[in-house]
Amino acid sequence: MSDPSPEPGAGAPAALRGRGPIPLAMLAALISLLASLALVELALRIQRGSLAGRPDFAGEIHMLGSLYPGSYDARLGFAPTPGVAPDNVWGTAVTVTADGLRSNGAPAPPGDPIVAVGDSFTWGDEVDDDQTWPAALERRLGRPVLNGGVFGYGFDQVVLRAESLLERFPAADTLVVSLIPDDVLRCEYAYRYAWKPYFEIEHGDLALRNVPVPPPHRGPPGESAWRRSLRWSFLADFVMRRLDPEGWLLPDSLRIHRQGVAVARLLVDRLANAAERRGHRLLVMLQWHPLWDGDPAEPVLARARERGIEVLRVEPLLRAEMGTGRGSARRFFGIEDAPGGELRVKHMNPAGNAQVARFLADRLGEPIAGAGTAGSLRRLPTSQ
Repeated sequence: MSDPSPEPGAGAPAALRGRGPIPLAMLAALISLLASLALVELALRIQRGSLAGRPDFAGEIHMLGSLYPGSYDARLGFAPTPGVAPDNVWGTAVTVTADGLRSNGAPAPPGDPIVAVGDSFTWGDEVDDDQTWPAALERRLGRPVLNGGVFGYGFDQVVLRAESLLERFPAADTLVVSLIPDDVLRCEYAYRYAWKPYFEIEHGDLALRNVPVPPPHRGPPGESAWRRSLRWSFLADFVMRRLDPEGWLLPDSLRIHRQGVAVARLLVDRLANAAERRGHRLLVMLQWHPLWDGDPAEPVLARARERGIEVLRVEPLLRAEMGTGRGSARRFFGIEDAPGGELRVKHMNPAGNAQVARFLADRLGEPIAGAGTAGSLRRLPTSQ
């Protein structure tokens, strides 16, 4: 009598007997899950209009994109994007030249240029190209004024941009550095609506940090490689925004230290040393706003005076204009109705920028009558 047929699976290892279908089922489930996740990822990318891109996990305000016409810059963090920006956040006429400067709205006159650097008050938030103070100064002096202002810059970025522009425009013989009190405090941040460079003080000298500046979509410092890789996924972004919004989304700012004033004073020395080497004229201008506290900037102006730098404070000059009855905050600044009936004072309007240009022209010198050249200037006392 023949032996009975062996039972199914009798020749398999004991651990797998009776379990043949399970590994295949698990594999099939895993493949199905991955396919479903891939389909959801694809659907989200189609919905967001970015098949090959990555999510934007910055806050509501960030300095790179279409509303703020800024592009990533490895040394400065961000810089104006050349071209016309019709859909900008201000709703104004904004044109950036091929050199990354804001247009003054008309062809430049002949002559050696003045380089103007600063933040949004120099760039000209909320006004058209021809309504910024650099544009008004160019018309008043009849010589080129290069608008190197950039929205959102700190004083550290302003100085780095000034150095870059003076390298690119060696014919410039005058540098106007405009700042507001908050620019000094911005020196304490590595991230402020975008990654940026910053300085620390080592052995009494400035040490540049965060350069090259992290790319726009880099997460917070110290983030794990696994979590960083998830930032490429729209699906992961969708989930993490709900599970961990504070940890996943970048904060509006990332403060590194509280030495902004000390850093800014050393940056003034850096500017002064560069002016002495190049032999160009240097003027530091403190802008004014009715709601500002100017304390953080006062030590910076004091250091500028100690180094023999010309200083122009806009506040007393503008207050004098307002005090005569010829002007008011509404005349010189944009005013917006805020909830609750309060008025919000914004950036300078065209009339305010024109006043600043007049103050600067009086300091830098008007064209000499009959001189026949736009570049002929007279030096005025430096009493402010």
